[in-house]
Amino acid sequence: MQQWARQPIFWSALMVLVGFSLLTPLQLITVHFIMVPIVMMMALSHTVWQFALYFGIPALLLLVSSGLAWPITAAVLVLMLVPGALVGYYYRKGSSAVTVMTAGITAMIGVLLLFLIAISMSGINIQMELKTAVQEQLEIFERITGQAVMSEEVLNSLLDVTMRLLPLYIIVIAFYYTVITHVVSRRLLGKLGVPAKALPPVHEWRLPRSLIWYYLIVLVLDFFVQRESGFYTLIMNVQTILLFTFAVQGIAFLFFWAHMKKRSRALPVTGAVLCLLFPPAMYLMSMVGLIDTAFPIRNYMGKK
Repeated sequence: MQQWARQPIFWSALMVLVGFSLLTPLQLITVHFIMVPIVMMMALSHTVWQFALYFGIPALLLLVSSGLAWPITAAVLVLMLVPGALVGYYYRKGSSAVTVMTAGITAMIGVLLLFLIAISMSGINIQMELKTAVQEQLEIFERITGQAVMSEEVLNSLLDVTMRLLPLYIIVIAFYYTVITHVVSRRLLGKLGVPAKALPPVHEWRLPRSLIWYYLIVLVLDFFVQRESGFYTLIMNVQTILLFTFAVQGIAFLFFWAHMKKRSRALPVTGAVLCLLFPPAMYLMSMVGLIDTAFPIRNYMGKK
């Protein structure tokens, strides 16, 4: 099996299987790993042209099989091709995990932004399309339950916030897919004897202290910028991104505490799960990360 898995054609065939699985209930699982075959193809190919051949044939097969839905298939292929190929290329070069993930995240953000620009230039109103889709789902729910879920005013307010936070959603999607792909692909390459560097241990993660100043600047601007302005949309997205970033730092601090005290990882793992499932925990963890970034607490704990 390992001999077959070392050949790009194996991952080319797997790409087709994953593509067809998206038409079945298996999509709930496979949708998270659709970039992995592309990464493996590039990492195991000897040249870019060889990768292009092994990617192009299954891509063409998936496009032909999609029928009238081929534009959606083409969009998904492009979205996964660019970051997947870059991640695989940097694996092949033996680059650090930080370089690999930065390339993947940046590439996916760039492709998603290009998609948004193309949709806007085509005259499609994303907010109206989203509102129509949500209203259809709400009407189905109301017919089944006989109860109204929300008023028109509330729905418009939620959609307005959603559109304002669209850049944040793009970053989260890019980060999620790149992290999942890195974790899976690195382990697969390791089993095949291909070296792929891992990220530093979580307890060693540290944010630059300069982020504190950015956070303070954003907080000050939040008091003076008008809520209706486009600049406030930028501030709101930056503030939310910093909140998530400091929450990750807070989780890393809990891992550091468990590492220093030689305790179980139950506490930091629980903190990470609570951040995902219970939003108020995110704010608490971000405060922990903010303090850890601003003050040399780890140095003090290390001396003790």
